[in-house]
Amino acid sequence: MNASNTSQLVTVVTPLWNESDTIAALAAALRQLFQDASVKWEWLAVDDGSSDDTVALVRKEMRDMARARLVCLTRNFGQQAAYRAGLDHANGDAVIFLDADLQDPPEAIPEMLARWRDGARLVIGRRRSRPERGMRGLLLRGFHVVFGRLTNNVMPQDSGTFGLMDRVVVEELKRLPERNLFLPALRCWLGHRQAMVWYDRRERAGEPKQTYAKLFNYAWNGITSFSEIPLRFISWLGLSLCLFGTVCTALVFLQRVGQWFGWWTDRLVVGFATQTVGIFFLGGVQLLCLGIVGEYLARIYREIKGRPHYLVEQVVEEKRPQTSEVLKHE
Repeated sequence: MNASNTSQLVTVVTPLWNESDTIAALAAALRQLFQDASVKWEWLAVDDGSSDDTVALVRKEMRDMARARLVCLTRNFGQQAAYRAGLDHANGDAVIFLDADLQDPPEAIPEMLARWRDGARLVIGRRRSRPERGMRGLLLRGFHVVFGRLTNNVMPQDSGTFGLMDRVVVEELKRLPERNLFLPALRCWLGHRQAMVWYDRRERAGEPKQTYAKLFNYAWNGITSFSEIPLRFISWLGLSLCLFGTVCTALVFLQRVGQWFGWWTDRLVVGFATQTVGIFFLGGVQLLCLGIVGEYLARIYREIKGRPHYLVEQVVEEKRPQTSEVLKHE
């Protein structure tokens, strides 16, 4: 970071999965961003097992860029694994995570670079506003609130993968062995000097790829990666049910004693419905607790197996002497 601007290399990592409808806009935005001289730059696209013509379109766009590489994974490993592949293959002094849908504006990158040059080793993009409305927007906002509460705010609220990492942060992230990746929080957990860049999130270019099921899995993976509170919840729930059962038992006992001495004149009716509801309720609680324990055991199982985050099919590189396609920072 102490080197001159012209000797610094900035790598923009973009994971791709069936993004044929966004490649042209993404490449145009990057070329527009990097047109004035400041630093050297490269575009590192990671194809996460696309089944459309994403790879062909990326290779076509790469011909008009001074530095570009395409890493093709053998199948779809997931966005976090694709970002990890980008970390492993990035050569930049600074590495920037940027989704292909352009909801996170590339125009915020120059400000991130300015914060990096001022000494920040991690620059996080925070959303001032977002376009999602209705149930989807409610769930996304709710996740950030719940995640912050459960993880003691390990990462800034309303932030995601969009951000810049210094080479030091990249190397330390690569040394972490865990397989269950949640990189937005993991990079903050390292504890280096951080800076924030606020921006307004835009409408997505192309059709959204994240279903509600994928969003839920993403949220649950983040929570279980950085919080043991779901496990503690089992103890709290068990204690609460024990106290509730103790109170109910005491009330029934008092009613019986009251009948013996004539203090309680109402008849005690033990209904089938009450027993049935109690059995189903307690059975559901037990299954819920077993499910939470099982989730953590499954995570341990995946870590112990030690399988790689991803497998690479091929790496395609386009590299020419760089002239005017470099990053504007002022």
